[in-house]
Amino acid sequence: MKHGANGKWYMNARNYLRETAEEADSEEYLEDLWGNMERAYSRKVHGIFDFKWVSKHVDTPFLGRFLKWYANRGFIKDGRTQKLNIDAAQGHFGQIITLSEAKKIVLEKAEEVIRAICPCKYFNRGVREATCLGFTPLKEVLPKLPRFIPENGLEVLDGEKATEFLEKMSEKGYVHSIWAGPLPAIVALCSCEIPSCGAIRLRTDFDINACWKGEYVAVVNPDNCIGCGKCTSRCQFGALSYSPSMDRPIIDPTVCYGCGNCKDVCENDAIELINRNIIPITRGKY
Repeated sequence: MKHGANGKWYMNARNYLRETAEEADSEEYLEDLWGNMERAYSRKVHGIFDFKWVSKHVDTPFLGRFLKWYANRGFIKDGRTQKLNIDAAQGHFGQIITLSEAKKIVLEKAEEVIRAICPCKYFNRGVREATCLGFTPLKEVLPKLPRFIPENGLEVLDGEKATEFLEKMSEKGYVHSIWAGPLPAIVALCSCEIPSCGAIRLRTDFDINACWKGEYVAVVNPDNCIGCGKCTSRCQFGALSYSPSMDRPIIDPTVCYGCGNCKDVCENDAIELINRNIIPITRGKY
């Protein structure tokens, strides 16, 4: 979790190195995690509870508080120094990032970039769509898990093709997120929708921090807004609504994940992303 450029853990180039992945036993971890993804909702944690059981009890006053504590503590465990319970996806931590950050990662940080079929979308919705970018450890693991390889085979992308892919995902309205497997090794950059992403749904539906909010919050500049409404369908988190009386969008900063989708579609620079910690109500709220 050591921070790198601009105070962001996912901009720390060391977290993308093969050596870091080897120290965290990333390949063995990913082979088990991705290989058994279809059992994610039924596999027992410590032989006691599964996801369905957790979903029934996560909102109870005392037990729910313990379950959230246990889950949140596990997601940010360091795979180099701490024993991990893979059945509970410990060490598999993610955060929402912007398109510009995603481009910087594939161009400057990752040693290798490959394209993979999203396991969440495949097992949650039965859709085989190659919306995930994997880095060095996944390049070694995917040949052992051919169901996650696109029909045209294992694709190794250069920086230009990877950025083109990310732009196409943004045009579809997908949200970008960066993933460790396990921490601190960064192994994937996903572009997904909330109904498909199991980790984002854990956060939005149960307030379990498998995926943190991004470093930014979107704000509207009313002087530049022309009320075109193009941004209204871009927010997957329910943070943006349109006010007919004010003739402009309204963004709730406490709900915003800082993905930047609304900003990217605005042609008048009426939406900008500012550091989450500048706004008192969102300071430190990841």
